[in-house]
Amino acid sequence: MEWLRRVPVSFFAIDEAHCISEWGHDFRPEYRQLNRLRELFPRHPIAAFTASATRRVRQDIVEQLRLRDAFKHVASFYRPNLRYVVRPCHASKQMPMLLEAVRRTGDGNIIVYAPTIARVGETVDFLKEHGIRAIGYHGQMDAQARRENQEKWMADEVRVMVGTVAFGLGIHKSSVRAVIHLALPKSVEQYYQEAGRAGRDGTPAYCFLFWQKKDGGLNSYFIRQIADAAERVRAWQRYHEIERFVNSKECRQRYLCQHFEESPKWEKCDQCDVCAGLPDWMDAATQTLKRKRPLFPAGFSKRPETASRNAASAKEPNLELKAYMREWRRNISRQKGIAAFIVMHDTTLEHLCCAMPLSLSELRRVPGFGEKKTEMYGDEILSALGRFRNGERAQMDSTARGSSAAEETLRLLEDTRSNKLRGSVIAN
Repeated sequence: MEWLRRVPVSFFAIDEAHCISEWGHDFRPEYRQLNRLRELFPRHPIAAFTASATRRVRQDIVEQLRLRDAFKHVASFYRPNLRYVVRPCHASKQMPMLLEAVRRTGDGNIIVYAPTIARVGETVDFLKEHGIRAIGYHGQMDAQARRENQEKWMADEVRVMVGTVAFGLGIHKSSVRAVIHLALPKSVEQYYQEAGRAGRDGTPAYCFLFWQKKDGGLNSYFIRQIADAAERVRAWQRYHEIERFVNSKECRQRYLCQHFEESPKWEKCDQCDVCAGLPDWMDAATQTLKRKRPLFPAGFSKRPETASRNAASAKEPNLELKAYMREWRRNISRQKGIAAFIVMHDTTLEHLCCAMPLSLSELRRVPGFGEKKTEMYGDEILSALGRFRNGERAQMDSTARGSSAAEETLRLLEDTRSNKLRGSVIAN
């Protein structure tokens, strides 16, 4: 605090603000110490951000931070491009269903959430045995190993990340096409946050929850280990809420919106397992392992109020070209020591592969390419596209190295970039 007093601070921004609240799904006592900011900096503005806070949690955040006349912005919790599929299953059927879901996710990245560290290792081994490259992430790995695995996944060197709840905070990757849970989450808020890492580019993505009856026993065991009686009561409340969610016969999207005190004017999303039924392959997956087929052959049906995608994004890019340009992006990011998404965002790469420009003037018309980006990479991109047209293809390089977090941060500050916010904003 003495050091902080000497820093020329303009305002404070607190991320994952639900951790401040004892009613939040990821309450952390250390976050309570943030209330000292008001004592030390009485005139400085404070802003708090979270994607998963109920009204009670939002009010608790305001009280803990002692915000005065707080401005609250709460975006809709409805994610129209996500298809929630919740399925109870026997232990012997769960892994075949996981494998089939991974195989049918034809493009993009996948996150698999396992309930324990042991299950992370077992799941990684299972996927590798069936020819799918996967890596793990959990709290008992050393920091270097976690960082390397995360960077490999972020750089598209490995498609599937299998992790415990330790993976995900601060991760923003737009091309996640499926999030798969292999056990009941601890709360509805936790599930919404983890599943919500899918489809951030606005295109269709699946959120699978393959749970077993014994998950309740595991959750009960962890709850009984909580020493604080009041927190144990809150944990039981969250557990019963997630139980009601998975057993509900109500539209999944509507249920989630109502959980966060949003009142949808619609009754059905026409996409989740309750509204549209299970994917046609799911029952068969419990009987036999089928050949790989694409999971999204025609995209999702949209509700009337959902805006249709424009023609450029509706056009499907060449998958070989996408792999080739991803490899080009990886190589450039390695050469420059920066993150791949700084070279080119996933959505921009999609637009590029759809447009396949032949000149710099055409490249400038691709969404995501302004003058600066075109000047920096235009000639190299056109050259790479030319080599692809002449028959060159991607050579998967498993040794690619990601950039450090410090390098990414410095570059982002230098470029003064900003990301579109989703969720709740509380500030004064």
